[in-house]
Amino acid sequence: MKKLKYGDKTAKQLDNYMKNYKIPKGKTRTGLVAPIKDLKRNHDEMKQMKLKTSDPFFHCKANYEAASRGKYGSFVADKLGVLKEIFDIEYNKFPIKDSVKDLRANIRGRAGAKAGKSLKATCPTHHSKYK
Repeated sequence: MKKLKYGDKTAKQLDNYMKNYKIPKGKTRTGLVAPIKDLKRNHDEMKQMKLKTSDPFFHCKANYEAASRGKYGSFVADKLGVLKEIFDIEYNKFPIKDSVKDLRANIRGRAGAKAGKSLKATCPTHHSKYK
């Protein structure tokens, strides 16, 4: 039996999760509240799935979904993402390198949505694809 490398099991589970995934539209398609709900929903899903190394994927996915809602969505995702990472650094919740990786994943998600790429093409499921 082939031994999986670190993160491969998580990537397989995320690939399976993404097979039939459709971005929830919610009651409102635009505005300021909808992207906040996107970020919260993705955070909750990540916690519920309890997958090691899935953090960059869910950062990317949350920002992709929020930015897909238009300029307000991208703006809200950007500002809340930065505030969250400042909070994490300020209160030593995680190493700074983790916050930098999260911010890069956030940017990747927003850029993919803005460029019209698919979620799958924008947010890889394997953590090693995020630098």
